[in-house]
Amino acid sequence: MNSIITVIITNIFHIIWFCNIVAEPKCSRKKTVLIVIGTTFIYECITLIPAYLRYAGILSYEKVSITFSYFIFFLIGMIIYIIMFCFLLSASHPVKSMFLLTGYLCMWSIIYGIISIVTNSYAGSGNVVIWGLRIGLNLAVLIPYLLFFRERLFRMYKQIQSGYGMISAISIMCFIMQALFLFYNDKMRNHEPFFVVLILSGFAFMVAVYVMIFRYMAQSDHTNRMRQLQANEKFLQAQIDSYKKMGENARQTRHDFRHHSMVVMEYAKKKDYQSILSYLSEYDEKERGKYQEAFCKNHAISTTLSAYASRCEQNGIELGTDVRLEETEGVSDYDLVTIVANILENAINGCMLTEGKRWVEISIGPKGGKLVVICKNTCIKDIIFENGLPKNREHDGIGVESILSTAAKYSGVVDFSASDGVFVCQVILSNREKQK
Repeated sequence: MNSIITVIITNIFHIIWFCNIVAEPKCSRKKTVLIVIGTTFIYECITLIPAYLRYAGILSYEKVSITFSYFIFFLIGMIIYIIMFCFLLSASHPVKSMFLLTGYLCMWSIIYGIISIVTNSYAGSGNVVIWGLRIGLNLAVLIPYLLFFRERLFRMYKQIQSGYGMISAISIMCFIMQALFLFYNDKMRNHEPFFVVLILSGFAFMVAVYVMIFRYMAQSDHTNRMRQLQANEKFLQAQIDSYKKMGENARQTRHDFRHHSMVVMEYAKKKDYQSILSYLSEYDEKERGKYQEAFCKNHAISTTLSAYASRCEQNGIELGTDVRLEETEGVSDYDLVTIVANILENAINGCMLTEGKRWVEISIGPKGGKLVVICKNTCIKDIIFENGLPKNREHDGIGVESILSTAAKYSGVVDFSASDGVFVCQVILSNREKQK
């Protein structure tokens, strides 16, 4: 009975934790909970097999030791949970998902080890003290995590678009080390002082490693935020230049209006109404060309395109647009502007490196329930790609990182390619409203 209560407490907290460490969920909240509950139930059914075999007399202690059977079913459990978390719950790359999974399992191993040392037991069968410690230690970590650290951790986690293989490998090695400690702990018949010092030192080392990992993630998050601010500053400067041009056009229109009025008055005196209509039509066409072109019904994107259209015109770059976009609900205007502005910024910079005819073509619109942004531009022929991302020879790809991190908020797919002097950037964003 004591073992059953211990298992129930453990499983309840496993379910709560697994449902709250998925930074980039693949499924809805309800489906995520059901998958975790189903996986936990399957795992517990599997772990009951050796107990049943021993109870039925099919498997004796002489043939298979408790430690060995514990080790085998521990591996089975890890395989089940890895498949569940990395391939069913998380939309992140499996290697990246392993960081969160092994981080949680390391935390659980610390809780298990502390209970084992404090109670001078192996926290297996359980009693009132062990139950209280399991509940208390889990809540002591879970509550601060949910209140203060979860959102920040998720934001930093989503910002990491490269280099996650290394932090995942470090996290996996920490977990393997802790697992070996726990196996040895279960084999021990008493907690000698040297062993206690050894296992506590291992826990302290693991905590120090994770502190360094989180510091690295925090620095990466800060760097990405600074990069986004720099990109947004460029966009705002382009907008300011666009507004200045509009102001200059308005002043010129007011200045020239008196002259145009005189021409119309002369036609009116002669009662040459056809000439008046023809003149006013020509005047209207030229004036409309001075002001912002309405690229689409989305004001933010239309303004962005107008600002970069001016940049293209100043640098002798032809800009072609195919934008079928109204106000978006699933994708915020701020994030969409960040993506489009960085794409056009990179496209213009790419064009400036080429000779001859320069052009940029961008299309934005919904397709199959998703928002698709495709931009093509002339480029040099020897673009270097690293892990599928274009590598800037002179500095870090600020725009590329900003596009990736923003698209990640919407489980987006970003693809870069280049062929025959044409660079293509394609971004596909999922509707965040439909994912809820």
